[in-house]
Amino acid sequence: MHTIKNIVLWSLALFTAGGLLACAGSAAETPAPETAQQKDAKVQEQAMDKQSSLELMFHNFLASVREGAPAEVLYSFLTDSSEYWLDTLENHARTYTPEDIDTCQFYEAYTIILYRLYEREHLWATEDDRMLYMMLSKSGMLDRFTRLKLGPMKVKNDRGSIGLEKSPEVPIMIFEWDDQTWKLDLPETVPLITKGIESIAFKKNWTARKLALYWIEKEYHMTYSRLDDSLLEPLGF
Repeated sequence: MHTIKNIVLWSLALFTAGGLLACAGSAAETPAPETAQQKDAKVQEQAMDKQSSLELMFHNFLASVREGAPAEVLYSFLTDSSEYWLDTLENHARTYTPEDIDTCQFYEAYTIILYRLYEREHLWATEDDRMLYMMLSKSGMLDRFTRLKLGPMKVKNDRGSIGLEKSPEVPIMIFEWDDQTWKLDLPETVPLITKGIESIAFKKNWTARKLALYWIEKEYHMTYSRLDDSLLEPLGF
């Protein structure tokens, strides 16, 4: 009986000692709390990683546009809201009457009228994703614009931007961080790209529709005819 009792006590002693050692070990392994300097360094490192990631994404995006990448590749660079926005604009281009276009902002009216010019002149290189093609194809709206001299890319939290070299603090392209990579936000970007042109309407007291027709004529008068009110009609889509 004494022998069994001694074995039990000895086992309990070993178990207690092991537990104390384990607790002591756990306590010894608990890392010290981060200092303010360490936290700042971590934030700066994350910001630098995001900056590098944005620059790489933009480089790959431009390369994909200029190499004629398929639609699924181009869509991978865009936010979900951008894809929905393109679909909505394409539907408007097919159905909007002149009165409907009068309710649009300049960049919407311009995009709708340009889409109709592409349709009338048979400029499409694809049967699908036509609005995407018009925006992002080689020599498309965004490609022509990004051939201008751009300034450095900037990151603030989950938002990235880039401006022109001559005014780098004024963003003209907006990007969003989606926890894995950067995406281009077209609904925010296109109005910024066309903002300078839009100021003409304010100075001349023009409607967005009139300015859109004026700018189409200014860009394409050496190439196509009938750059007039006929482009305001849905053209029987």
